[in-house]
Amino acid sequence: MKHMNSTRTIGIPLAAALMMIWGSAAQAADFVNFQSFDTSVYVQAGNKIDPEKTISPIFEAFGDYSIGDMYVYSIWQNALESDHRQGVSSTYYYKFVPRLSMGKIFDTDLSFGPLKDISFAQWISRTKGYDTEYMPGIGLDWNVPGFTWLRSMFYFEHNKQMGWNDRRIHIDYGYPFSTRWGDFRIVGTFDQTLGGDGQAKVTDFKPELHYDLGRALGQAPGHLWTGIVINYVKNKYKIKDTPYFSTNQMSYGTFIRYSFF
Repeated sequence: MKHMNSTRTIGIPLAAALMMIWGSAAQAADFVNFQSFDTSVYVQAGNKIDPEKTISPIFEAFGDYSIGDMYVYSIWQNALESDHRQGVSSTYYYKFVPRLSMGKIFDTDLSFGPLKDISFAQWISRTKGYDTEYMPGIGLDWNVPGFTWLRSMFYFEHNKQMGWNDRRIHIDYGYPFSTRWGDFRIVGTFDQTLGGDGQAKVTDFKPELHYDLGRALGQAPGHLWTGIVINYVKNKYKIKDTPYFSTNQMSYGTFIRYSFF
């Protein structure tokens, strides 16, 4: 779960400034366009560095606001086997990803072709036992037929020992579809670091297939989901894969999720 360290002295003032902007905007009418909260339990196997088999409660929240949006993610990862031989038995990780939309703030249509909007993005996160990390960046929203959302972000990474020494490309997406068996969606993330200052380049691809179990059971659609997940990672945690210590991962798992909105 740990990618790098970062400094509190940079992250905290900027996060505080952002919260002040968000707070003042919240007083205006129609600040909240949409909010959702998701709780999930994931069971996964095939992990590297972390325990090979894990069970993880996850909380996620997303809000679309008059000045941008924010995504919140937190995971409490626990080993499923008491005699596991790798990683720590329990750890946590959380992140806040607020984005200030240029189109919304300046009330201007920035769309051009498939480009929908441009935003100033931030990635503020912490792993148990490590410093808070802060990554500023630029976000691009895309309007692509069939996708509920498709976003790409370019972040500047800070390493406590070596400074601003790497870059990260992040993509997340959602693609719903229906079949005679029910309603599905493919959601996921893709991350690629550029390997600054000789660091190992990380590739992290995590697609998930969601099935609308609630609708299949005759309940309201879009709330109760189940599905499968795979996670391919190359050079996990920026640790170079070698014949003597493997850090390339192809893990797999299943989950149950409930969405409140």
